Amino acid sequence: MSIPLGSRLAGPRLDLVVAAVLLGDTLISGAAVAVDGGLPWYGWPLLAVGPLMFPLWRRYTRTVMLVTVAALVAVGHLHVGPLAAVPALVAIAVSMYRGHRKLTVGLVGVVSAVTMLGNWSAADFRFTGAVMEQSMLVIGWLHVALISGESRRQRDAYMAEAEHTREEAVKRKAADERVRIARELHDSLTHSISVIRVQAGVALHLARKRGEEPAPALVAVEEAAKDATRELRETLTMLRDDEGHRLSRVKPLADRYRGLGFTIDVECEVDEAAVLDEEVDHAAYRIVQEALTNAVRHSDGDRVRVRVRRGDDALVVEVADNGRARDVKPGRGLTGMRERADALGGTLDVGPGEFGFTVTAHLPMPSSEPLIPVQAAARPGSPR
Repeated sequence: MSIPLGSRLAGPRLDLVVAAVLLGDTLISGAAVAVDGGLPWYGWPLLAVGPLMFPLWRRYTRTVMLVTVAALVAVGHLHVGPLAAVPALVAIAVSMYRGHRKLTVGLVGVVSAVTMLGNWSAADFRFTGAVMEQSMLVIGWLHVALISGESRRQRDAYMAEAEHTREEAVKRKAADERVRIARELHDSLTHSISVIRVQAGVALHLARKRGEEPAPALVAVEEAAKDATRELRETLTMLRDDEGHRLSRVKPLADRYRGLGFTIDVECEVDEAAVLDEEVDHAAYRIVQEALTNAVRHSDGDRVRVRVRRGDDALVVEVADNGRARDVKPGRGLTGMRERADALGGTLDVGPGEFGFTVTAHLPMPSSEPLIPVQAAARPGSPR
């Protein structure tokens, strides 16, 4: 399978190719002068130093430009021809492209003045047409290099901004589509679940009216219908309203597990005023939600501890229960949590901890702004 030329000539390889072309230009220029015996021995290293340093431009842009331009000035009196100036012009354009404006413009101004002064002195300080022609030719090409580098920099900046705008538009469209889908699901599923809830409630009411103990399965159906309705509404609310952090709702989330036989301690270092990446916020909230659900359903303990804190470079989410840490077969819940962490370049650790069975997620933090600590505790009533 053939590889496109553009993919082979990129980065350092492209730099080496450009350096070879520049070196060829300067050597040809020097050879033309050497044929007539007008090139001293030191002319060769001065002509070669600029092209040979060019591959270092990505790390030492300003140094490459200064050395290359200095070499050009040094060989100026040898009259080696216009090809010898190409490496310096390329270095000036690259320096402008990298954003070193003040240094580059200042250097071009100095070289322009030196060129004008040199040609003027060579003509016995008389302004002639030849002096102006030779000076303006060099000065013109120096300014062409300046303009070329700056225009390319602005073009790339414009393209990057356009790409960013396009990505934002795609994200907004995707968000709108998610809201529409969520609304449709909410309207359809909530209706069906509400029917189930009403039917179960009627059956429970009739059973209690007859003095009978309701069947546990019927009670479970009603509770599940309530939870499903509440979850659907919460999901739609979060999709519609992006203001505020989801993690600031961890305490209300813990309150939903009242009466299930667990004491839930919550300590969260995120509130509405904290600066936090939206994707990290969403993933962390869902991990806490799923881990709490797993603890309530599968743990044989009676206490859950939730910690959301900021590390050096990551948001750390820890949900631990004091039940026995048994061998766990990953189900949809653990798999979903791991996928959320992996999508952000983070990690998820599941297993025994000092408190008990522990789920710990490390989510990289793009923002370096400090978070404001907020502590809360949700303590349910006595176990059922």
